[in-house]
Order: sequence, then structure tokens, then C-alpha cells
Amino acid sequence: MTASGGLVTGGTRPATADTGDVMAGQGASRVEQELIDAQREADHYRRLARADPDQYLSGFALRLYQVCDLLTQLPERHEELAALLGELVEVGRRLAASDPQRWLPGLALLLGQLARVTGLLGHRSEALAPAEEAVRIHRELAREDESHLHDLADSLTNLGNQLAELGRHHEALDHIREAVEVRRRLADRRPNAVDRAAELASVLVDLGVKLGEMGRHRDAVDTLRDAIGRYRAIAGARPATDLSHHWVALLSISRELAHQDRAAESGPYLQEAAVLYRRLARSSPDFLAFMTAMLRRYGFRLTEDGLIVRSETGARRSAAPGPSPLARIQSLNEQGLRLAANGSLGLALGMLRDAVALARQAAETTPALVIALARSLHNLGLVQAWSGRPAESLASCAEAVHLCRRSLSAAPHLVRPLLADALDTLGSRLASLGRNHDALAASQESVALHRQLADADPTAHLAGLARSLNHLGIRLTDTDRHNDALAATREVVEIHRRLSAAEPDGHLPGLIHGLSNLGLRLARVGRDDEVLAPTMEAVELLDQNPPLGPGNDVESLAESLAWLGWWLRRHAHRKEARAVTRAAKELRRKTDG
Repeated sequence: MTASGGLVTGGTRPATADTGDVMAGQGASRVEQELIDAQREADHYRRLARADPDQYLSGFALRLYQVCDLLTQLPERHEELAALLGELVEVGRRLAASDPQRWLPGLALLLGQLARVTGLLGHRSEALAPAEEAVRIHRELAREDESHLHDLADSLTNLGNQLAELGRHHEALDHIREAVEVRRRLADRRPNAVDRAAELASVLVDLGVKLGEMGRHRDAVDTLRDAIGRYRAIAGARPATDLSHHWVALLSISRELAHQDRAAESGPYLQEAAVLYRRLARSSPDFLAFMTAMLRRYGFRLTEDGLIVRSETGARRSAAPGPSPLARIQSLNEQGLRLAANGSLGLALGMLRDAVALARQAAETTPALVIALARSLHNLGLVQAWSGRPAESLASCAEAVHLCRRSLSAAPHLVRPLLADALDTLGSRLASLGRNHDALAASQESVALHRQLADADPTAHLAGLARSLNHLGIRLTDTDRHNDALAATREVVEIHRRLSAAEPDGHLPGLIHGLSNLGLRLARVGRDDEVLAPTMEAVELLDQNPPLGPGNDVESLAESLAWLGWWLRRHAHRKEARAVTRAAKELRRKTDG
């Protein structure tokens, strides 16, 4: 909400994986603590607005929006976000009815936000109505005031995405085309505005790829050629703008030309793509995994002298048999997880969905491949969770567990480790949706299986036991079994001591995380005299600069140490509190880049 009172939404922040183990209440993350305060304020204004809506309804809308804005940063709570956005939309309707000029634009933005979040949760049919209403309102607003054209283009794209997910591709295409035309008008009005030109070029690439997927290859080529021409013009004004989208456009048009038996025309595009590939590889090394996967998926490869050519160049692909279904499934899983680790979640989801589809088809004729299907579903569930899709993730993980149970007696040596991991993931997914007691049951079963595996082969499975025990500690905390949570965390620390003694580089990060969690657990049960030792040990180990894992793991550790620094200062350990707080700030600096 702006100072003048108009409702606005800032857009959902990028989703991340679970933020890990920050103790509820006293150990809540900074965002969670802000959320508690914002919810308390919103509840207060909700009561005031019921008693006197004329005076307090707009104030309630502001406080409710602030709660929603904080919830966007917590992917595991997006079901709650969707519910509150629904309430905020209804408040926006009441405000817009009393003063349309002031409130209607904000209502349209809220409807679009509600559609996006609902769609991300997998409720595509429910997302359609608010997406359509957002388009209707933005269309009316744009007729009277063309400053709303940009919002109209955004809402058209959103509606197109929701329709496409429902399989209504031709309707989706109509809306995406209209969005392109709106952005074209905006770009034509300010021909020297690089940002508008880049925005138009980007949506043209999306449209071209969509046309190609629908088999309309000639239209796709024309659209992609338009996008490429705009990117070339942009490069003259601002050389570093949208290199990645430009590269995707070049690769896509080469693929579309091949579909029309016009591969000879793709030579200049592939040469240009090779130049951009080298520039991107130097400036954005994390983008390499994405580019490599795109090349492979689109049927291209990079030669030793840096050229991009079709994969079959210089070889007769029909001369050798293709890889087996299992090898293809494994390759898709490996590529998908590698892309996810490098942050390319969208492409990773596509590859893992392909792996699930291929495994499902293969399992119909070869029942033994149901294990490959379960593994693919588990991997897909992990990446869906990292992408902020908790409902979809839960469905994938639940099916993986079901298939593992069904196959356990037939191949226990293969299935038991997978079932243990799948149950661990299922527990986290259930907890993210507030189903804490179901989550605890899954986590307890996972620990029991991991313990059996570790007893039989400690070298291979102790690390898995530590991971599942750590999650069990979280589940026990969630259900107010704090002494049991403390016992589980103590065991996590002991396991990581053993592992890091044998292999410090691989397991020191786990020990650091475990020690900080132990400090939190001890504080939670009131064992104040014992909190200092594990906390300071964790900080001392951090001085060795071990690799701490993904950014969300580092953020989680930073939040834990920040809270422990506050706790130590409050309990008169001022010198140690400064060291712990300084370590937390350094970790945050690293995650902020």
C-alpha cells in the first residue's frame, strides 16, 4: 500500500529451499519475528475495522498486506499466504466499491498476486478466476489511462500461464500474443528506452518458444527473429543487457529452422550463439550448467574449437543403439539435480518431470523400473519444494513413499535407502503445510530406517542418519517435545564429531550446524549453563572457513547464531555475544554477495 492509500503488491520473492533449523519462538528467524509482529498488528486492525470500517478498513488493508509481503519470503507458508491474499482481495473489493479511482488499480494487482500464488500451489483451476478478473480490471483501467498498459501486459501474461498449465494452449497463446502487442506499443512509444526494448524482446522469446512447442515452427522463427533483431539493437546501446535471453533466442531459432529442414540457415545464429556462450561462460560461470543442458536438450553440442553444431554432425546417430530407458532416466535425474544445485530451478523441473514421465511409461512394461520412478518422483519433489511448490512437492514425495513401500519386499537392498530418504523429505513437506503430527510420524520412521542402514554399514549411511535425526529434532520441536528434540540434536552432534574426525572437509559443516542447533535446544529447555560451550565451538570452527552448503543453509546458520548472540548478551556473556553476532553478520554478508 502506498502512502496515498492505493493497494500494491511487490511480487513474490524468489522461493528457496527450507531455511532449516531456527527454533520457534525464541529462535525465530528475523522474517518470522517480523511476521509475528505484523500479524499481531493486523489482528488488532481487523477488530477495529469490524467495529468502524469507515475509519479503519484502509489501515487494516495496509497491515494485512504487510503480513502477505512477509509470507512471500516463506515458501513453506504459501498456503497461508493464499488464504490471506483471498481475505485482502475481499477488503480491496470493499474499498474499491467506495472509491474506485483510488483503490481499483490495487485490487487488480492483488488479484494477479492471488492467481500467481494459487497457481504455484498447484491449484490452477482456482487461479484462473482471479487471473481473468485482473485482466478485466486492468483492461478497463488502461482504456481510461494508458499508464496501466504495463500492468495489463503483466496480467495477460499471468492469465496465459495459468491457461497453459490447464492444457488450454490456444487460449493461452491468444493472451500471450496480446501481451506482446501491448509491450510492443510501449516500446514503440519510447524507442530509445532500453529497458522497454529488452522487456519486449524477452516476451517475444517466450512467445517464440511457445509457438514452437505447439508445432507452429514458421511463426516461431518469425517471432524469434524479431526478438534477436531487438537484442542486437539493444547490445549496441547497452552491451551487457539480457545476454542469456539473447542466447536462448539464438538457440531456439536454430532448433525451429531445423524442424523446417532449413538447418543450413542456422549457421550465422549458431556462430553468434557461440560468441555469447563464451562471454556468458566468463561473466556468469553459474550459467554454464543451464547452457550445457539447453544445448543437449535442443540437440546441439559445443566443439573443441568453440563452435555450436548439431549433435549428429559428423556421426550417423542411427548406426548405434540409443541408451536404455534406465540410462536415460538416470541421466535426466543427474542433469536435473545438477541444474537445481546451480540455481536453474525452472529447467531442472522440466528435466525431472521428463524423467518421471519416462520412468512411468517404462514401468508399465518393465515393473522393476518402478524403483527408478520412485527415485525420480523423490528428486522432483525436492526441486518442487525448492521452487516454492509445496502442494506439488507433497504429492510427488507421497507417491515416491507409496511406490517404495510396494517394492520393499522385492528389492530391500535397493529400496530401503530410498524409502528412508523419501520419508525424511515427506516429513519436511508435511511440516511445511502445517501437518506437524503426520510429519513427526514420517520423520520417526525415516530415522528408524536410517539407523538400521547405519548399523549395517556406518561408512555409507551415518551421514544420512545424522541428517534425518536433525530433521527429527525440528519435528519434535514443532510438536513441543523439547527434551526429545534435545536428545536427537545431541546425537546429531556426536555423529558429526565422528564423521568430521575422519573426513573434516566433508563433515565439518554438519558439525557446525549441529552445534548451533544444540545451543538453541539447550536454551529452549532452560539449561542456560550449557548454551555457551556448543555455540562458541561452532564459531571457532567457522574460522576454518569450511564450505557450508547452499545459500539457504548459510542463511539458516546466520539466523541461529544471531539469536544465540542476542541470548548470550542477555545472559551477561558480552564478549562471547559480540563474537557470535560478528560471525552471524559475516555469514549474512556472504549470502548477500
